[in-house]
Amino acid sequence: MNDEHEPAALDIFLPSPPPDHEQQEAFLDEAAALAVAGQPITVYLQDEDAWAFEQCEPVRALLESAGEGALPITLLGLDIVVTAVYPTTEQMTRFAREGGASRTPTSAAAAACGPGGTPTGGAPMPREAGGFAAQLMGASPAPARPTGGPDIGGRRNLTGGDHGDGLPGDGPASR
Repeated sequence: MNDEHEPAALDIFLPSPPPDHEQQEAFLDEAAALAVAGQPITVYLQDEDAWAFEQCEPVRALLESAGEGALPITLLGLDIVVTAVYPTTEQMTRFAREGGASRTPTSAAAAACGPGGTPTGGAPMPREAGGFAAQLMGASPAPARPTGGPDIGGRRNLTGGDHGDGLPGDGPASR
């Protein structure tokens, strides 16, 4: 592992009883080996650690929306990094290593727009609201509405009644 920073802790939420006992046992052996080597890993079993499944907001929200098919769930901090499969030893090592590295925070817009999400590579954040959003916020006035209506002359309204000179009258309707 990289000596420049401490590895980040991983929290792994497992189904209990597991759909495949052998696969879960193999995963637990890999996780235990990494924990003995110094990587911080906490494993929660659905039946034994039900409190953790309720108290962890990302896990609770995912299980409410996707159901138990989303298990196992691997978290790095509050970020869900793997769902529905057991993470590999390589993934757990990489997540812990990269999660512990210091990062420059960027806005979501800059990360989405710029190459690599760098603060200088992203789109600049607007300084003031514009367009329809500004009107909704009251920052800019709405444009004036036109007065009157279009002059339709002697053309006939095919929806019935109005002949261009106001509301339909009580006279006979032409069909």
